[in-house]
Amino acid sequence: MKPEGVGDVTDVNTLVSLQVALARIEETLKPLAALVPSVAEVRDTSKEALACAQQVKDKLTALEPEWASTREMAETALRKAEEALEVQREQAEGRKWMKRAFYGVIIASSASGLVAAVWAGFKLAAMK
Repeated sequence: MKPEGVGDVTDVNTLVSLQVALARIEETLKPLAALVPSVAEVRDTSKEALACAQQVKDKLTALEPEWASTREMAETALRKAEEALEVQREQAEGRKWMKRAFYGVIIASSASGLVAAVWAGFKLAAMK
């Protein structure tokens, strides 16, 4: 059997050690307790961000058909513009040949008139 005072001292030492350990644990947990409101704010902010992202996704999904039709319209306009440019190139080529034909006729007529005038001049000079 133990003496009556020795067991009580051991129990008291154990209790004091436990109290000291609990105090240390409490001191360690205080910064964590301060983080709880920050974690709650982060959670609220992430929920708001998720809601905003969902709204953007919904808007983009709604705009997708319009984007597709706009793209199709732009491609059609581009194709028509390219066709119009090709027609203009062909018309420019036609105008070039038309000018050549017109000026060729004028040059040939002028040359023929000049030759006829020179020939007539020789004939008239020979008659005198």
